[in-house]
This record gives sequence, C-alpha cells and structure tokens, in this order.
Amino acid sequence: MNARIERFPDMRVAFVRHVGPYAACGDAWESLLPRLGAEGWLAGDVRMIGLCWDDPEVTAPAQVRYDACVTVDPSFTERDGIGIQTIAGGDYAIATHTGPWSEVGRTYVDLVGRWLPQSGRELRGEPSLEIYLNDPASTSAEDLLTDICVPLAPTRRA
Repeated sequence: MNARIERFPDMRVAFVRHVGPYAACGDAWESLLPRLGAEGWLAGDVRMIGLCWDDPEVTAPAQVRYDACVTVDPSFTERDGIGIQTIAGGDYAIATHTGPWSEVGRTYVDLVGRWLPQSGRELRGEPSLEIYLNDPASTSAEDLLTDICVPLAPTRRA
C-alpha cells in the first residue's frame, strides 16, 4: 500500500448532510452541486470532499452520516439546506483509491487495518475524508481517483 502522511489546514466547507447508507449519498451531492454551481462557487480551486462520520461495520445503515462538502471562502453564508462547517486540519494518513466508489471499503481496510498499525500512529476521533480528484461525469468508474484520508492523533513527544 502506498500511504503517506500530510498535514492539512482547517478547511471551511459548504455541506449537505445525508443520513443512511453510504451507497445512497448521491442525493446530497445532487442537492448541493447544482445550487453552488449556479452561484459560481464551483469555479477555481475548490475541493469536493465526502466527510464520513461513521464506520458502516459498526453503525446501522440507517444511522450512517455523510456530508457532501465543497470548500468555500469566508464570504459564503448558509442557505436553505446548505450548512457551513470547518473540517479540522492536522495530520492525515492518505491512500489513493483507484476505481468505483462502491469499492473504497477495501482501501479503508488496507489503510486502517494494515498500514496504520505498522505506522506507529493512532487515529484521531474525527471523521474520515474522501477527496474526489476527478469528475465522475467525465471519468469511467474504473478510473475514478479518491484520496482516502484518516485523521491521525498528534505524535507524542518522548
């Protein structure tokens, strides 16, 4: 597994929350993207981020929380059904998943179940991020690129 550690700054995002199975989170994106696009918020250097609050192996499917997020600047204000939050910065372990989103679970297993225990680092109690690197409208499912990012606790000083 090719994993790396990167330090992210805090990221201010506009978001729509989905509650239910991760496989059905497309509705949140369909609610968020057309509205932000019509207002010009999708131009420039924005990131599309999925904020994954729950482990579907532990949380009942009907209670899984996912936020469809787009980075925004401080001038963005809440709108009907679109909230604002700050994704905490800090160290993240990152592995790039290639292929359909329906198969990201295997990348999480490799990153958290195999790489993390050998890294000497521990998880931080915050949601994981999925940073979508290409556009599903113009990319085949097999060629989708997604950075799976798990938050790491600060290292302990000896």
